[in-house]
Amino acid sequence: MAIPGGEAKTVAAPSLPIIAQALHWLTAALVLGLFGTGVMMKQIGEGHVADLLYLAHKTTGALLLCLVLVRIGYRLFAQLSGRWQRGAASRLVHGLLYLGLLIVPLLGWAGASGFGARQLLFGLSLPEIWSPEAGHAELLLTIHAWFAFGLIALVVVHIGVALGDYLTRDAKAD
Repeated sequence: MAIPGGEAKTVAAPSLPIIAQALHWLTAALVLGLFGTGVMMKQIGEGHVADLLYLAHKTTGALLLCLVLVRIGYRLFAQLSGRWQRGAASRLVHGLLYLGLLIVPLLGWAGASGFGARQLLFGLSLPEIWSPEAGHAELLLTIHAWFAFGLIALVVVHIGVALGDYLTRDAKAD
């Protein structure tokens, strides 16, 4: 029996809470800002501007690490599953993003500690997590840089997965 006007209707994916959206976009802005300052400070080399960029980069990196920990705690507490498709690629990309968002700042912190350069903006200072006597500070910062490039590559994949999900949802709605 046909129901008048009974075309199949798709249920829209539930919207993420505003807190989750704010944490997501703040994380995205910090990651892109950190990547930009990281590249610029290496290109500038030395001097007052480079020193200021290093301080801003370290301060923002510490803020990002705290933000990511808050995001993980919020996701666990709010039991958010996200709007993305449940495919293996999406889960893998999100897992790698979170792992990268933890590893990259920790490597930077360890490298800065290894150089004894733990000061931040506003008179703050990071605790030492890698002793300068342990050596390998330059190696830690090199790995930090390579992982940061990897993180940006994951961000690009994440955008692709999100766009694919968005387009697939729109196609199903038609």
